[in-house]
Amino acid sequence: MALALESQENMALVDALAASSAARWLADYRGPPLVIEDIVKNVFDRVRDDGIPIMRFGVNVSDYRPQVIGRSYIWEQEAGLEIVDRDYTPKRSDLYLDSPIRVIIEGGAEGLRRRLDGPNAQLDFPIVNDLKERGATDYIGVAIEFSDRSRHFASWATDRPGGFQPHELNLLDALLPLLSVRLEVAHSRTATRQLLTTYLGVEATRRIISGEFRRSLGEDIEAVIFYCDLRGFTRMTDILPSGEIIAVLSEYFDAVAGAVRTRQGDIIEMIGDGMIAIFRVTADFTVAQAANEALEAAREAMTALSAIPAERLPKPIAALHAGFALNVGQVTFGNIGSQDRLDFTIIGPAVNEASRIEPLTKTLGYPVLMTQAFAKHCRAKEIRSLGFHVLRGVREPREIFTLAE
Repeated sequence: MALALESQENMALVDALAASSAARWLADYRGPPLVIEDIVKNVFDRVRDDGIPIMRFGVNVSDYRPQVIGRSYIWEQEAGLEIVDRDYTPKRSDLYLDSPIRVIIEGGAEGLRRRLDGPNAQLDFPIVNDLKERGATDYIGVAIEFSDRSRHFASWATDRPGGFQPHELNLLDALLPLLSVRLEVAHSRTATRQLLTTYLGVEATRRIISGEFRRSLGEDIEAVIFYCDLRGFTRMTDILPSGEIIAVLSEYFDAVAGAVRTRQGDIIEMIGDGMIAIFRVTADFTVAQAANEALEAAREAMTALSAIPAERLPKPIAALHAGFALNVGQVTFGNIGSQDRLDFTIIGPAVNEASRIEPLTKTLGYPVLMTQAFAKHCRAKEIRSLGFHVLRGVREPREIFTLAE
């Protein structure tokens, strides 16, 4: 008799899964590529269409940005989508340590359930206390396992009196393999883009993902070239251990790269203590606008460097300084390298000139230097000429400008 009942329950679950709007969508979606936000919203809506009155659905997956270790996507009936990043820190936060996510991801549990109403309510996590205050009656957290064996997390909550019914729990459990496949595809796309952007920059990532990864493929573009170099770096490498050198470079790049990114620049390469970035000229971003943003980025980078507290720098380094070179011109942006190892970079005379001008910041004693091609896009009161100077590898002397103040 027990076997007959079990068989009947299994058949009922098969029928429910076949009729499920959420299951059909997860198994047979044929639209444009999805991001995780789309999946969370669609699953929320379709589970409700299946008659399960969820008030909240969320997933937490790993993240591949340098300062973020995990990201939660939460859809609530009234509030809509909320995205919460869990920052990477040497010490994990108390909020994470006291969460169902940690129990599932690190503890190896396949799932947990917390009844939030009635005399037997189990309120042992901050999240379930918060949900109870907002009317939730039942909470479920489950493991989502990808094909690489990495574990992620999903959760459901309802505000219906009495919580989830057994047949609803069975259907939600049956959806997990389909949900896992759909999430893994979207997560893989996101992770690929995050890693490429971290190491190659925004524009190179866009072009590589669109298929431009063959050797010798390049595009001629107009851009402002932003070149900078840390002062005194050779001496630092002589007197500081490698760990402290890395710490200094982290402070330096936080200052200069942060200013460039804030001002719509795209970092192309970081080599040792040098950095090259571009502000690409487009129909919506004129050369004058690009030049202004690059100049402001240099100013903001210098301000950020000067604001680094001395206690964050290893002795005897008291402060960080850099030289900046700014130019405008045509550059070729594309793949250069051997047959099986490519670099997505920029080349051209304008790039060469910027790299040759930057060392003059030391000999001329001015932290920001710019070419005539760049200076003509600046307001006259902002700049002044330093005369003509010979640049290594450039046939004719070039007039060099600096900031007027």
